[in-house]
This record gives sequence, structure tokens and C-alpha cells, in this order.
Amino acid sequence: MLLTGILALGAMTAIMVLALRPRWVESPLGGMDKAYRLHKWLGIIAITLSLAHWLAKQSKPLIATAIGSTGRLAKVPVPEWVSLLKPYAKTLGEWTFYALILMLVITLARRSVPYKRWYWFHRFMPLAYLILVFHGIVLTPPGYWSGVGGWLLALTMALGVVAAAMQLVRDLRSRYPHAGTVLSFTQLGDVLELQCRMDDSWPGHAAGQFAFLRLAGEQEAHPFTLSDADQQDHVVRFHIKQLGDWTRSLPKRLQPGIVVELDGPYGRFVPPDHDDGAVHVWVGAGVGATPFLSWLGQLHHDGHAPQAWLQYACQHAVDPLAQALKEAAALHPDVHLDIFADGHRWTPKEVLQRYRADKPLRVWFCGPAAMGEQLELTLKQSLPADSWQLHREHFEFR
Repeated sequence: MLLTGILALGAMTAIMVLALRPRWVESPLGGMDKAYRLHKWLGIIAITLSLAHWLAKQSKPLIATAIGSTGRLAKVPVPEWVSLLKPYAKTLGEWTFYALILMLVITLARRSVPYKRWYWFHRFMPLAYLILVFHGIVLTPPGYWSGVGGWLLALTMALGVVAAAMQLVRDLRSRYPHAGTVLSFTQLGDVLELQCRMDDSWPGHAAGQFAFLRLAGEQEAHPFTLSDADQQDHVVRFHIKQLGDWTRSLPKRLQPGIVVELDGPYGRFVPPDHDDGAVHVWVGAGVGATPFLSWLGQLHHDGHAPQAWLQYACQHAVDPLAQALKEAAALHPDVHLDIFADGHRWTPKEVLQRYRADKPLRVWFCGPAAMGEQLELTLKQSLPADSWQLHREHFEFR
């Protein structure tokens, strides 16, 4: 029972640290999108371990009968304050566990539960973590703290408490690191093109990176790819597809001059090195066109147009992002653009057609998760393992 609780708390501590979006995790994990993917799976693991911990507690009499008391920590007297706090630690821990189970259900039922409800419920997780630390401090057997495991547990708790406190302070401060003003916004079908001028704190961005965007005075923020290359003028551009309540209502809340806030830039989905002798294929679908728009802008700025095959899938050829890609790719004769729309469906075979046995294949994909998984499965089944690499963005943060 103690082990499952310690493991659950360890996973939750990692979640608290990742929720701060520390930049040092990007290199080892391959980008902040991968960090958020790890964050999500650690959450599922932590709640599963919490369930195992709860079940072990409920089955304590049966376990004691089955295995006896061999190997257990010797009981030692506890301070009076611990005895006084035990009922509160047990009750708070149990109710927090129920809240975590509800959080898991809401996360897994993302198609049925609106994002806004999930978002507001999720904001209470740092507080839930602090309650579970209190639960652990009071109920961990006193004899455990004197060993190496106890010291490691205390260090883990201290790290998590600091991370959770930083999140709570950040929410109370209610301001993102970089502020700017809206220069213009244009509705292009179901895509909103938004341009903002950031203040001097904006560090600039690499082509293909993303940032979390929110309007000043609001709490809800969403990640969007910066869809233009950095021009050293503190102007950023987004192409935002209307896929949810927040994005659909955004044009009504915008006007030139209002303040926006950004957290970023993040991500490692940046233009590749084209001097590696490989065949390069870029695949985008829907709003997944945006990093490639940014790449093409950067390549035009650099005056270097390497050979690449750009494949874009959308519903109709008049899609505004398809038109933007056409205009950007027209400046690069060695970038071959194929648009799959109006019944001309994209399949992974389009990528396989570019494979050459004498050259490695490098594929960059940004689009729906199911489409990316289909592409990865096809590459695994069709090509030698050492002949290809797939670079993907994972934007399903929920």
C-alpha cells in the first residue's frame, strides 16, 4: 500500500514540474508538445496508481491475513500532532482521490465534455497535489522517514510543493510573460489570420515553433503555431482554425489594439538540415499547414530553397491555408507542392512513392493524430527500420 502511494506521488510530482513548461525539458523530450504528451500519460499512470493504493487500503484486512506482518515497518509512537491530523489527512486524501478519478473520466471523455469544463477543473490540480502531500506526510509510517527512501520521498515532496506553489502564484498573477497588441485580423473561411505586435520582451521565434495565446484579462489559453518566419520586428502571425467554442468566438472578441499575451515560443518542429543527403517529405493536414508556412517564409528569408515534397490534405482546394501554401511554395521552385482535396484523398502511399533505396527518407508530419498514426504504421510495415525517420507534432494536450 505504501509503495503504490509513493509511486503515485512521484508521478504527480513530475506532472507538477512539467506543468510549469520548463524550457530545459524540450531538448531531451524533443519539444514542449512531447512534454505535454508525457504530462498526460503521467496523469493517467498517477491516477491508476492512486486507484491501486485505494484498493490496497480497502483490502488491508485480507492482505494482512494472506501475508502476515513479516517485513512491515515496526510501529513506533507518533507525535500528538500527527494523531490529531490523521482523520483530516484520511478524509481529504480520499475525497481528493475521488476528484482525480473524475478528472480521469473527463479527460478520457474529451469528445463528450467541453474543453472549458475540463480546463477549469484541471486548474485545481496543484491544490489537489498539495492535499495529497499533506496526506502523505501525516500517514506515512514514522519509521520510513529515517531511511534513504524517506529522504527521497521528502525531496520529491519538496520539489512538487515548490512547483505546485509556482503554478498557483502564476494563476493568481494572471499574466503571461509576453504582451502585445492586435495589429489586424482577417476571417478567411473558417480560418482566422491574426497579426500581433509583441513588446520588447518577446525573444523571437524559430520557424515552426508555437506559443500559448490568450486575451488579456482571460484565463483560458490555447497553443497555436506561429505561422510566419521571424522578421526581427516583434510581429507574430497565427492562422487559427475554428475547431472549438473558444476559436469560434475569438473573432467577435477581437479588435485592433486590444492586448494579447503569449507564453513561448516552444517546440522543436523546426526546418531540417537539408544537407544530409536524404529525401525530405513534409505532410500537413488542416491547420497542420501552419508550421510549413513558417518554414517556407524562413527559407525565403534565408534565400535557400532545398528540394522537398510538400503534401497537404484538406477538404476543398479553395481552403485558405491551401491557398497560402500555394503562394509560399511558388517562391521555391525546388519545393514540390501537392494538394489533396475535393475527393483526391491523401494516403501514406503518397509518401512511400518518394522513397529511394539509396537515400534515407525524412518525413515531417503535422495534422490529426489518427492520420499521423496511420502514416507511422505504414512506414513501419513497408520500409526497413533504418531507412526512414518520422518527425511529428503532438498537439492533443488534453
